[in-house]
Formats: sequence, structure tokens, C-alpha cells
Amino acid sequence: MPSPALPIWGKMKMEKTKRQRKNKQNWLMCLVMLIFCGLLCLLPDEHLNITSRFPREKVRIEQVDNSMLDAIGIVYNGVQPCRVKILTGDYAGEEYQSYNYLNSALDKDKLFEAGDIAWAMIQPGSGQSAPVVTLIDHYRITAEAGIVAILALLLIGFGGVIGCGAMVSLVASAVIVWKLLIPLLLDGVNPMMASFVTVIVLTVLIDVLVAGFSRRCLTAILGSVAGTVVTCLSAWGLTILLKLDGGDLPYVVPLLSQSAMQVDTRSLYIGMMFLANSGALMDLSMDISVSMEEVHRHKPDISRRALMKSGLLVGRSVLGTMTTTLMLAYSGNYLSMLMYFAGQGTPLMDIINLKYVASQLLNTLVGSFGLAAAAPLTALIATGMYLQKPKPAELRAG
Repeated sequence: MPSPALPIWGKMKMEKTKRQRKNKQNWLMCLVMLIFCGLLCLLPDEHLNITSRFPREKVRIEQVDNSMLDAIGIVYNGVQPCRVKILTGDYAGEEYQSYNYLNSALDKDKLFEAGDIAWAMIQPGSGQSAPVVTLIDHYRITAEAGIVAILALLLIGFGGVIGCGAMVSLVASAVIVWKLLIPLLLDGVNPMMASFVTVIVLTVLIDVLVAGFSRRCLTAILGSVAGTVVTCLSAWGLTILLKLDGGDLPYVVPLLSQSAMQVDTRSLYIGMMFLANSGALMDLSMDISVSMEEVHRHKPDISRRALMKSGLLVGRSVLGTMTTTLMLAYSGNYLSMLMYFAGQGTPLMDIINLKYVASQLLNTLVGSFGLAAAAPLTALIATGMYLQKPKPAELRAG
């Protein structure tokens, strides 16, 4: 009489082999995506100017002279002469005089002290003249790289190949936005269309990196894309209803001047909205897809109605927290603005009607519309994916 443990052992071995094959596919996908990002980084920057090509180097502030600064409250106006020593590049080890100009702008000014490490542009001098050292800001690249490295270790240490896929997807998102989306926008491509295509590409790449080539991945992609379409349509309609034109976007005035007034600020604002909310849609769709796949795996004979109900239950639970997450994310970013209005006694109804506040409120509302649509649509798609009708060959084999 055969031992009942043998079929169980065989099944466990089969599942282990399947996991190993899937892990190899995911590692290969991560490698391919890193190579793709590397190739994108090799694309030339079309919008560089003469000063963009001057070398940037690390410098150490040796001496500062604050006698020419005028304090205006907590900000300063004037010039801060600095003696700097170049630490890297062709001029390493040499000292030069530089000047740090302050314009009473708390968000842009920087104040140096002796011993600070700064990032500077080195403009080579002509003939025997000394190079011109322009201080850009404090040097933060090493600290930022360290933070990213710690995040990578945490993701890979906890998630293994999936964590590695998440880290690669983060890098890929930044590279695609910087090397593809922004150049397209600067070249005059419609911001709504460019942003929509970028969201679709990022959704496919990120879900494949996280879930591999599987039904859970395809389900999450379709659900996220459906939510993105709803987000796009909502953003387009509601900006018209609320009479918002994107004129309050950061740096939009100098951008219009730089582009000779060729940027459609309203389309750019709409594109920014569903690009900013695409991550939440991916998260929700993947949560529902994975949850329903697990339910179906542990109960293969589950009915369509029961599986759909399970997906909707997960969607409702995640939707409640995700909508709040969007609200807190946006309100947290603009907490100082809310403090300012509250501190000067501005009535709440006045605040809500302000253009700048309405545009930030719309960001949250549009993202919530997308989430509300993506949850049931993903559950519906997953039900069809995981409970496909068996093929005739499978029926005969059964």
C-alpha cells in the first residue's frame, strides 16, 4: 500500500521547483530592467547649455565672511565671500575665492560655515586667470546615496527577489520620468498624452518586476489601467468644473518664460494629477489581485460569487485606508500653507475657494475616484482570470 505522504511530498517538491523557476525569471527581469535603465541614462540631454557642460566638483569651505550680510528676520540679504578648497577633479587641492549671494529667499538661499562641504560649478579661466567657482548648494549626494542604499538593503533583505524588483522599479520610474517623460514635455508633446503613456509603461514594468509574468500581474495591470482611465477622465472634467488652469504649479511662471509660452499648463496639471496618483492605483490593484489569487489557491472550487465577494471585501478595506493616505499625503505636504491661513484667521469657506487650495484638494478627490473605480474593476477582472472555464482537453483528462 503506497504511503499517503508520497503525493504530499511530490506536491511540495513541485511547488518548490515552480518557486525556484519563478525566482530565476524575476531575477532575470530585474537584470534586464537595470540594463534598460543604463541604456536610457546614456541618452544625450538635448537641453544642455554652455554652463551645463562646466564640471561640478566637491569643495570645502575654508573661510567665510559674514560682514556683508544684512539680517532680515530669519533670512539674509547680501553676499557671503567664501574661501574654498576644491576636493575633486582637475583642480583638486587648490584654493579659490567664491561668493555666495543671498536674496532673502528662505526656500533658495543657503548659508555656509567653515568646514562645510559644498557642490560647486568650476568655470575654467582663460589664459592665466583663475577659474570661477560658483557655489550651488551644500553637498548631499553621499548622504542621499547612503539612504537609498539602506532602503535597498531593507527591501532586498525582507522581500528577496520581490524586494529587489521593488527597488529596481523605483529606479526605473525615476529614470523613465527624467530621461523620457520630461524631454517629451519640453519638446511640446501634449502633457496629458505623454503622462498617460508614461503611467501605462510604468504600471506594466513595475507590476512585472514585482509579480513576474503571471495572472496576478496581468490582473493588477488591467485593474490599475482601468483606474488610471477613470482618474484621467475625472481630472479632465473636474478641472473644467472648478475652473482650474494649472497656473499655481511650482515654477510654472519661469517654465512658461523658458518655453516661450508654449506649455499647456492645464494639460500639465491634469497629467501631474494622474501621474501622482498612479502609485496608489498600482498598490490597490496588486493587493486585490494577490489576495484573490491566494483565496483561489487555497480553495480551487470556490464559486464566482464567493471569489468576487472576497475581492470586493479586500478592496473596501484597502480603499478606506488608501483614500485617507492620499488626503494625509497632500495635506502633510501643504501643512505650512494651512497653518498660514488658519493663523491669519481666514474663514474656512474662503480657504476652500482659493485656487491654490482647490487644486490640491482636487488631487485627492481625483485619486479617490480612481481608487473607487479600480477596486471593483480589479475584483471583476480577477474573478474572470482565476476562474477561467477549463479547456476541452482538461475536461477529457479529468
